[in-house]
Parts: sequence; structure tokens; C-alpha cells
Amino acid sequence: MKKLICLLLIIYLSFASVFADDGRGVENPILGGFQLYDTEDIEMTDEVVEIWEDHVCVKFHFTNLTHEAKKVQIGFPVYWGGEYGVGAHDEVVLKDDEQTRNMIDDYYKFKSTCNGKILERKLVASAHGDMYDYYYVATLQFEPDEVLEVIDSYNAGNKKGSDSCGYGYTSWEYILTTGSTWANVIKSAEIIFHSKYDWSKYQKEYVWNINDMSYYSCGFSYKPDEARFDNVKDEWVIKWNLRNIKPKENWKADINTSYRLPLSDRLYQYYAVFLLEEQLALIPEYYEMLKEKGYYANNMSLDVWKMSKNDFYDCIKDLYTSGFDIDTEKNEVTKIYAQFIINSIYAIHGYDFKDEKWKTVFNHFDWYKGSVKKLSNKDFTAEELEMIEELKSFR
Repeated sequence: MKKLICLLLIIYLSFASVFADDGRGVENPILGGFQLYDTEDIEMTDEVVEIWEDHVCVKFHFTNLTHEAKKVQIGFPVYWGGEYGVGAHDEVVLKDDEQTRNMIDDYYKFKSTCNGKILERKLVASAHGDMYDYYYVATLQFEPDEVLEVIDSYNAGNKKGSDSCGYGYTSWEYILTTGSTWANVIKSAEIIFHSKYDWSKYQKEYVWNINDMSYYSCGFSYKPDEARFDNVKDEWVIKWNLRNIKPKENWKADINTSYRLPLSDRLYQYYAVFLLEEQLALIPEYYEMLKEKGYYANNMSLDVWKMSKNDFYDCIKDLYTSGFDIDTEKNEVTKIYAQFIINSIYAIHGYDFKDEKWKTVFNHFDWYKGSVKKLSNKDFTAEELEMIEELKSFR
């Protein structure tokens, strides 16, 4: 029920704009607007899409597959929601008036060319029942066997929101599916995403922010072919090279943040807080935050004491891999957690701690004997040594 309430209380902080393939369609007077239709005569041979966090530019090549002249209408889909703007169309009744059209034009600043010449577009409401609100419609005139190059550029942005449970999200989307209206397959679709956000961790399930006990995760609907940081432009460049596609799903990039995880997914945070409670209590602001967000140690003692050595190692490894990287802040909080992980590795190997506070921490476990007076590098695995060396910089 709590999860349901969270979903119902989503608050939109900004709105989503649309990145989209031009689709083949017609103005349908019966249904009262533009409607997508499939064609067997014109092929979208290839496309190159460049997406920035606030605008997009896409280049299409359309090929007339017949030996006859052809005239077709194309439409770029638009989401809108009256006075609430882009992305809010599910929450309000769509207004189709001059003021709305002016707002859409002012937001998108949509420009289009065909073979280097300005391609005139008009804003047409979608036909009844269509999932989009408007289309930027243009007419393409093909000679027999001709290839036309259409370039669209427009403003765009992300969709961002949060809910009462602290869940937040930011997402970008490119609508590939409207490109499936053309004949055959799209032989080549290259997508290039430029972002100031650090996508280097997109392969991780999530990254833990120890200082505010929140996490973030990021990922894509398609696995990238390349992800690199451009030092000159100070941005991440992520590329996809799709071949011979008849798109049935859209491209999407997501960043998610949350203050809470299901208990099964955050056991190692609870165990760490339980074992370090006395040390963390010496940092009043942090300790109050832990209590406020529910990371207190109630009823955790039996679970901790029953934890096997292998399970405990898995927990500290999770805490290390999700919580410590080059962006992790070095402060009193991370110092405590870093020392905890280092000492946990030593405890697993039976080290006899001279500091009584660490003996107290690990004496919770049946497997801890504290009988080894000295350990050297050869006593640790390569993975353990790597963790220890990295965490030393946080002490």
C-alpha cells in the first residue's frame, strides 16, 4: 500500500519533450487530424540522431523505391498538455487553439530542411485516438528513385519528477517507433547522446551515496556500443549503432534516485549502521538523518549475529562497490565506513584488534575469533587488497 501511495503522489518538477523519428502519415479529415500510416513505396534508409540534454538534431535519408514520382506527408509527433506544457497531456484536456500552437512553436523552435532547403512545416493536431497530441507536418516530393535528405533540429529536454517517498527520476526519450511506418527496415540508425551527467556507472545496478543514504542508478533501453568522456567538451558521449531495425521500442536514458530501497536490497546499509551505531552517533547531524530515514538498528541484532562469514563479506563488498568511487566525498562519515570495510576484511581473517571498539563490533559474529596477531599482503586475496588500497585514501 505504501508503494502504491508513493506512485500516486508523483509530482512533476519539469516536463518531458519528445525526440522522434518523422513518420509517414496523412491528414485525415474524418478523424480530424494527422494520422500515421504505413507505406511500401518510401524507405527510411538511414538516420543519424544527435541528442543533447536540451536539444536534438536528426538527419534522415528517405529513398523512393519506385520508378514513379511520389508525394508523401511526414509528421514529427509532439506531446503537449495545454497550459501545463510538454509531457502533461495525460493530466489535462488538450486545447487546440492559436495560443497553444504558439506556445508549442516557442518551446520547440522546430526547424527542418530537405536537401539543404527550408522545409515548411505546419502544426496539425493528431487524429482522434492517436497517442500524440500534435504533429509538425510537411510534404516531401520525390522524383523516381530519388533519395531525399531531411534534417530536423529542435529544442528538447528531460522529464523529471519525485514522490513523497523520496524517489526521483530524470529521463530522456527518443521515439524510434514512428520510424516503423516506412517500407522495409531502417538499415542504419546511429544515436549519439551528449550529456554532462556521469554515465560511466551505467552498468552498475545502483550507486550508493553514503552521506545522505540515497542511491542513484542510470541506464539505457539499448546497450550502448561506446561510452567515453570527451575532455575537450567536458561531456559524456554515448553511441549506439543499430542495424536493420523495424523499431518496436523507443530509445530511453534514465537516472533514478531514491532515499529508500526495499529492505532486501539494503541489508548491508542496515548491518553497517547497526555495527557502527556508537561511532556514527558521534556525528549528530548524520545520526539524526539516519533515524529520520529509518536506518536505525531496531530488531537487527539477531540477523547480524546469524550472518555467516561469507554473507558478511558479500555485504561489505556491496558497500564498497556501490558506495565508494572517485566521486565519493571524503569526510568523517566516509572515513568511518571506509575503516569499517578495511577492518572487516581483517576480521574475516581472524585479526586480533588492539582497539576495543573494533573488537566489540566484530564480537557480534560467531565466526570471529580474534586470534591472529599479524597479517601480511599474502594473507589477502587480490580483490581484498584492491579494496583495502582504495579505501585507505578515505581514512
